[in-house]
Amino acid sequence: MSSDLGLVESSAPKPTRKEMAIESAYMARARQLYAKPSDCDIEIDDEPKVSIGEGGAWVAAWVWVSQEEAGLPKKGRTRAANI
Repeated sequence: MSSDLGLVESSAPKPTRKEMAIESAYMARARQLYAKPSDCDIEIDDEPKVSIGEGGAWVAAWVWVSQEEAGLPKKGRTRAANI
C-alpha cells in the first residue's frame, strides 16, 4: 500500500521556480503583516499552504485560542481538555 501512496505523491506536479517565488512573496508579506514578533497569537509555518487566486492569495496560518477564550473550565486544563 505504501508504494501506491508514493506513486500518488510523486505524480503531483511540482511548482515551477516562478510559482515558488510568487508563493514566497505572499508568505513573506503575510508574516510581515500578521505574524509580527510582538503578536504571538498568529503563527505561520515555515512552508505554509498558499492558495493563489485572482488579485491575491490565501496563506495558511495558525490562530491561538486559549482555553479561557473557548469557554473551557480552568480546573484540569490539559491538552485533553481541548478535545
